[in-house]
Amino acid sequence: MATKQKRLAILAAGLFLAWIGWLAYLAITTTQPFVLSRPQFLISNLDVIAQIDRGSDGPNREVTIKDIYWQNQEDVRSNQTIIVANLEACNGWQGPGHYILPLHHSTAGNEVVAPGKSPGFPPASPEFGQNIARPRIYPVTPETLRQLESIAAAKAQEPQ
Repeated sequence: MATKQKRLAILAAGLFLAWIGWLAYLAITTTQPFVLSRPQFLISNLDVIAQIDRGSDGPNREVTIKDIYWQNQEDVRSNQTIIVANLEACNGWQGPGHYILPLHHSTAGNEVVAPGKSPGFPPASPEFGQNIARPRIYPVTPETLRQLESIAAAKAQEPQ
């Protein structure tokens, strides 16, 4: 009887150690994933993938639109070059390449929108020692594309 209990205890300990080993492996091998800010995309009116090249000290303000995922105006086309006014103030720049840009497009120009207010997160303000939320751009990866397609599908179902 005691040997059966010992075997079960050893089996349980072995399974526990295997589980901890698997979790440690995942923690070591998984890179930092990019998660698109849904509030940021829900307030944008133009979601694009754009080629951004290097400027003198960061991203160039002139970008070339490669794909349009969602827009509520029809005056922007693929392969069009536009100027994004606040691109140098954005988080997420990792060098020249393709980026996902949630833009506010108007006759006055284009800007990357800052993340909107989220439930449970009070708005940041300089008077409380917090930085105002900076706009964010996202590198194009299979995971960010999947998220962007999901957001674009949700926005397409909303009444205009």
